[in-house]
Amino acid sequence: MSETVEIPSAVEILRRFRTEKTDPEPFYVGLADRTMASFRFELRDRRVLDLGCGPGWYSVAMRRAGARVVGLDFDTEDIRAAQERLGPVLRGDAMRLGMPDDAFDGVFCSNLLEHVPDQAAVIDEIVRITRPGGWAYISWTPWFSPWGGHEIVPFHLLGTEVGPRVHERLRGRPRKNVPGEGLFPTKVGEILRHVERHPAIELVAVEPRYYPQLSILARIPAVREFALWNCAISVRIRA
Repeated sequence: MSETVEIPSAVEILRRFRTEKTDPEPFYVGLADRTMASFRFELRDRRVLDLGCGPGWYSVAMRRAGARVVGLDFDTEDIRAAQERLGPVLRGDAMRLGMPDDAFDGVFCSNLLEHVPDQAAVIDEIVRITRPGGWAYISWTPWFSPWGGHEIVPFHLLGTEVGPRVHERLRGRPRKNVPGEGLFPTKVGEILRHVERHPAIELVAVEPRYYPQLSILARIPAVREFALWNCAISVRIRA
């Protein structure tokens, strides 16, 4: 008998986000279940890499949907948390994955791109390890969106140079996600240009992750950098 999962609304997800730092589980479990409920690609019996799996929330949801999930992360603390839920988890650098070509049917990559200095390299690696005909789901937080600066919000809106300096002067150095070290600026337009130019990528959809019904926002170049709290793209891998 299959497990019944209650899918939270977009409003409920945003409500849970207010306590994400102090009580992350309700937000991430709800977001994982909501993501899987409207997922475009087949998961059952597919071999899927959860790239940047964090504590494993999405891996659990994908396994519940029938996928054979491999979790991978770089942060040792997140890996320990994920192993409690998933069993063995790989450690690796998303920009240089030590995996063979065409190793997976799909790659799920949630909120990783803003934490690496070379986002294009990650996308290229995703394409390389995904078989032709497979898929990838990639989401990230644009720098100029409401949460783009993570711990230095709202000073990130002053720019990548001035914002961090103002935050450090007024509030001190952030404990994690330090700009230039664990957090790097991402722009929707730049990432989409790389995706659209890649000969092996077919772009299926671009949308705001938390409110996909407003996908029109993703088509407006200047607006999307600010209005997409979290940008999500779905792609197919060509032969």
